[in-house]
Amino acid sequence: MPAVSYDVQQRDILKIAVLGAAGGIGQSLSLLLKSNASFLLPRDSSRHISLALYDVNKDAIVGTAADLSHIDTPITTTPHYPNDGNGGIARCLQDADMVIIPAGVPRKPGMSRDDLIGVNAKIIKSLGNDIAEYCDLSKVHVLVISNPVNSLVPLMVSTLANSPHSANTNIEARVYGITHLDLVRASTFVQQLNSFKSNNAPDIPVIGGHSGDTIIPVFSVLNHRASNSGYANLLDNGVRQKLVHRVQYGGDEIVQAKNGNGSATLSMAYAGFKIAAQFIDLLVGNIRTIENICMYVPLTNRYNTEIAPGSDELRSKYINGTLYFSIPLSIGINGIERVHYEIMEHLDSYERETLLPICLETLKGNIDKGLSLV
Repeated sequence: MPAVSYDVQQRDILKIAVLGAAGGIGQSLSLLLKSNASFLLPRDSSRHISLALYDVNKDAIVGTAADLSHIDTPITTTPHYPNDGNGGIARCLQDADMVIIPAGVPRKPGMSRDDLIGVNAKIIKSLGNDIAEYCDLSKVHVLVISNPVNSLVPLMVSTLANSPHSANTNIEARVYGITHLDLVRASTFVQQLNSFKSNNAPDIPVIGGHSGDTIIPVFSVLNHRASNSGYANLLDNGVRQKLVHRVQYGGDEIVQAKNGNGSATLSMAYAGFKIAAQFIDLLVGNIRTIENICMYVPLTNRYNTEIAPGSDELRSKYINGTLYFSIPLSIGINGIERVHYEIMEHLDSYERETLLPICLETLKGNIDKGLSLV
């Protein structure tokens, strides 16, 4: 824990709203937040963390909040549901510093993430309108887990940016698609390849999107990052192509293993918590910026100017003007501060000439689909 807290807008309560908190991802994510988030507070802090848990399933959310409330950490949990007599989603979102959205229907066997858009787009648009109405759009950070991320993040960004409540705000710079499960899988699968002989988990960035062939695991870093020593030269003789495919379609393994009874919930909750923890560090003043965090974000704002330094270079030089992309970022209290397009300069020929063109073609269609639903 750092000895110095960086300047942030101090309030006694750090409020985190989880929308869809009684679902498969939502329950596990809420458990991780309730059991671990207080350890991120500075030791001398007078701040308190509050979890506002919302779901349309009354019994499930009331039970989830009650169950979590018995865990002995100094974090309050409150249940919220439609027509609860206590303000419903409005009360849940009021004064929220961070909103995490795992709401939506899960995949079933034979479905891709894109197949979910019909139902989940309606949910995201409705929640976006609620966030615009009840949150302070000049400060709230919105983290989207719901699939398909490639389409639903553009829908969420447009819904918020088109709201009259967004005037004089940079809300587009504070909406993020969580793609971290792709990074977790890339690291895990490489460790499996090496029979977990090293306790140093490799740090492998994943860029592009969050669905099938839009996912680009940058395995080439294994050969030129000192922090990944011990894993170099593991990806010869066609091994990398198999690993890339496994990361791209890793969710299918879970859907099939659960035999139609769910998708990746535990691993997604873990990945979501790892991202949320970095935002908590930022919001309580432990760090000034979150550095090199890969997230799926807009690269322009509503005025068609760059979302942050580096985004114009990324769009014009490397991704043919694509409007949304997952890329390493620097994020501060006011949102995206820098887009680290430099990673594109270090892609090897396989990543640049084979994976990237396929990614961009599919991703643009996904983005257009999301924008068509605004």
